[in-house]
Amino acid sequence: MAADLFTAGSAKVWSIPAGLDFLGTLAQALADATQLAQNPGALNDAIIYVPNRRSARALAQKLFEASGGRVLLAPDIRPLGDLETEDEAPIAEIALNGLPVALTPAERLGALARMVQVYYRTRLEREIPPLAALKAARDLARLLDQAALAGAVNWDALPDLVERADLATHWQASVQFLDIIRREWPDYLTRVQRMDAATRRFAAAGFLCEHWARHPPEDPVIVAGSTGATPAGQLIMRAVLNLPKGLIVLPGFDSEALAQSETIEAAPSHPQHILFRTLKALEVEASHVQSFPASRHAQDNPSRRRIIHAALAPASDTADWQITLANLAGRDPLSAFAQTAFQGLSVCEFAHEAAEADAAALLMRQTLETPGKTAALVTPDAGLARRVSSLLKRWNIFVEPSSGTPLNRAPAGRFALACARWMLDPSDPLLLTTALKHETARVPGDVDACERFFLRGPRAWTNFAQLDAHITGQVPRDDRDAFTPDDQAAASLLINAVSATLKAANADVSAIESLSGADFLDRLSALMIRIADGTTPFAGEDGRALVKLFEHFSQLTASLGNLAPVTLCELLEAETSRAADYSNAPSHPRLAIWGPLEARLQTADRLVLAGLNEKVWPDRTAADAFLPRRFRDPLGLRDIDEQTGLAAHDFAQLAAAPEVYLLYARRRDDGPAVASRWVWRLRTLARGALGNDADNTLAPDLPLESWIAARERDGRDTLPDDFSAKPSPRQRPLHWPSALSATRVELLVRDPYALWAEQVLRLSADAPLNESFDVRQRGTAIHRAIELFEGQASGHSTDALAHLLETCLLAAGEPREAIVARKAVMRRTAEWYLTWRAERIAEGCASPMLEKRGTLTLSIAGAPFRLSATADRIDILPDARIRITDFKTGTPPSDKEIKSGFSWQMPLQALIALEGGFSGVKKAPVEGLDYLAFKAKPDLRRVGEKDATPPEAFADQARTGLIDLISAARNGSYSILSAPRAQFRKYEGDYGRLARRAEWGGENDEEGDAGDA
Repeated sequence: MAADLFTAGSAKVWSIPAGLDFLGTLAQALADATQLAQNPGALNDAIIYVPNRRSARALAQKLFEASGGRVLLAPDIRPLGDLETEDEAPIAEIALNGLPVALTPAERLGALARMVQVYYRTRLEREIPPLAALKAARDLARLLDQAALAGAVNWDALPDLVERADLATHWQASVQFLDIIRREWPDYLTRVQRMDAATRRFAAAGFLCEHWARHPPEDPVIVAGSTGATPAGQLIMRAVLNLPKGLIVLPGFDSEALAQSETIEAAPSHPQHILFRTLKALEVEASHVQSFPASRHAQDNPSRRRIIHAALAPASDTADWQITLANLAGRDPLSAFAQTAFQGLSVCEFAHEAAEADAAALLMRQTLETPGKTAALVTPDAGLARRVSSLLKRWNIFVEPSSGTPLNRAPAGRFALACARWMLDPSDPLLLTTALKHETARVPGDVDACERFFLRGPRAWTNFAQLDAHITGQVPRDDRDAFTPDDQAAASLLINAVSATLKAANADVSAIESLSGADFLDRLSALMIRIADGTTPFAGEDGRALVKLFEHFSQLTASLGNLAPVTLCELLEAETSRAADYSNAPSHPRLAIWGPLEARLQTADRLVLAGLNEKVWPDRTAADAFLPRRFRDPLGLRDIDEQTGLAAHDFAQLAAAPEVYLLYARRRDDGPAVASRWVWRLRTLARGALGNDADNTLAPDLPLESWIAARERDGRDTLPDDFSAKPSPRQRPLHWPSALSATRVELLVRDPYALWAEQVLRLSADAPLNESFDVRQRGTAIHRAIELFEGQASGHSTDALAHLLETCLLAAGEPREAIVARKAVMRRTAEWYLTWRAERIAEGCASPMLEKRGTLTLSIAGAPFRLSATADRIDILPDARIRITDFKTGTPPSDKEIKSGFSWQMPLQALIALEGGFSGVKKAPVEGLDYLAFKAKPDLRRVGEKDATPPEAFADQARTGLIDLISAARNGSYSILSAPRAQFRKYEGDYGRLARRAEWGGENDEEGDAGDA
């Protein structure tokens, strides 16, 4: 029979049933018909049309295998062009004559966006943001594509439809908006002498068909695997039917559905709808479609195919499942039919998409245990595909999704976006370090050291000059985490080199109001090349994808005119997320990860169909943004449910294969999920036919749940029943702690674990980049301003103090607008401080000592302990007594809090003063401990004033408490707990995540309360 494929009188339209290897069956039949194994050039002059480039490559491989692996002269295999791809339709050289150039997708989108902007400006008298204009343009472009798919749309009928219809106001406005594609778009194409791509495809196909009519090819011309969904495809199929050796091979036509042809033609969501409509357009009787020769001898399961098609039929056709099942089974016993139909088909439900991905990866991994066996994961969920690809890498199995990786996840795309964002504000520490620390960047200097020592914390600069001044003006600290002068010099050199690079590339766009997309890309490219320094950021597959994206972006923005740099950056981010990087990593010989489009016409020994949830597979059909659905048919547009029908056809092709696993999750994206309608209809049919045995029949024959549980346990020790994530370390150095400052004594009281992590583990937290300015930084800045003010020999005025406060706050990183807003408040506070200062001077305290450091060594539990403290201000009264003042920018602690032992800072300073521990301060009685609240409503509060408790009493209590505290801490049984009294913490702390408080303390990982400074 195969030899009769091309003889006169043979059938012209064939079909390869669903579930078979379409391309393999096609290749084998062609090889048999032409004796390809004996004559390698038998198909050399043949033309074979397949849906897309991927299937063209796969068919070439299948023909090679069918020829016995001999070198052959391959036929001309051309992509016919799928709905969802940008593959060009077949165009012979003669078809190009006289046709204008087609608009690229970017040019069309940009032109439509410009028309949207003009519409809003002229008719609605308001501006629309570029991103919103592009969103509307995409909806218009989708409507244009649907019109091209329909073949002939009468847009002129739209005004009459609107006039007769009783539409809501927003629909009336939306329909008026469609004047853009009804009038302005055709006028635009005429004016620029260009064509829409779909229109040009159809015109080119028409020229090709006319050429064939005049000069019919004598060699075979075959259209294989196309459903005839596009007008250009149907035109070529009609022409092929009239050629001497023309053949059409349909994918998965169901000849058993002939009795329901009228119902199917009226149901756009039916998987056979598009095929029946194509046959009707070709004027071919459905009963004349023949089964392709080689498929008759292939492994087949017609029962599976029948039950899959029944499950995918519209609900109106399957209202009574029992009748449906009886019709499907025919004369066979219902249970026997069902067992045969579901043999090799497994339906697997998982708790969430992570477990679903685990199962898919394990199924693919287990396939490799059988020599020569192949497997493919098919899913429309790109995130799930990437997750499975990542999971397979733990076994050193590298399978990249055929749909590619979003360019914004590829190195070249990430580098481009990092540099684009950096151009908006070059001295921003986060944007700066993101660009410079990218793997593509090559900069002369230690970016990590510069970031750690000089870029963290609140931002106190707006340009590189101020940043350099900030770096060179820092004073090295005397601690283990301090920077050195060499670090300082290296960071300054790095920042100046980076500044020069940006200037050379003309890449600083922070002060530019608007520029063109092409200009933005020129600056961005120059910056990327200079920062890469000898390596090209446009190399490799991702680099080539980036070049293509830049070309697309330039065309897209050409019609939009000049835009703000931040808008251009947002547009680039959006387009980069849509672009794909097709890795040049070699394909795995036996495993593949496909999307439904890539899987079209392909198969494997084991198919894993995953993501079978509603709104995923099938996807939710998008409604028209500007056109009421009831207008589609009168205008000549196709039903939007046809996309669901095409998705159902793809699913039917795959689900009818011999070994198939259907996977779905009960939860997706942290929310409940519903199984695909196809899955629950299959379950309903199974339960109707098999009763209680249905679930066992559909259960996988592999222990997937056990595999997943074992993988989760892999490498982990079994935890005891009383396990707690709450830390309580015991190990510490002998006689720890041996030295603490007064503030660290408070930390030992409030959060022993934090002190242990800091001193024993020697862990320190770096401030975040662009840290929010809070009371701690404000307190440090105000302390510095007062220190500078008191250090002046003269000029002690309100204006001078207010100026110092502004300068120090600005240098510490407080936003200028916040300083301006609080300017009057700071001046009132400065006036209050000067009044208080004058009172002190009148008491004889004319020469205060600021930021005075003191120490005291005690013997505790048989070992020395060194206490230290820094007093904000110490005054020596005329009678030699000591007064200690602590400046606060928040609320000072109460006497009750001090006596309870949670705020010992001032009593410990009094203890040091009483022992003469402050340098330059003689041992003397302490007259007072004062808190000066330097805030919007300044206040002075003396410790113990309410009940007349003298400072010595507080100092004695602090001494006793300190000895008890350190003695307990040095005891081996002391529990080092994480914030045992969390309500008394001043700040959230830096070690909450290390202590895993979110797991056992009921706390989140975000920043907590902010206390005083």
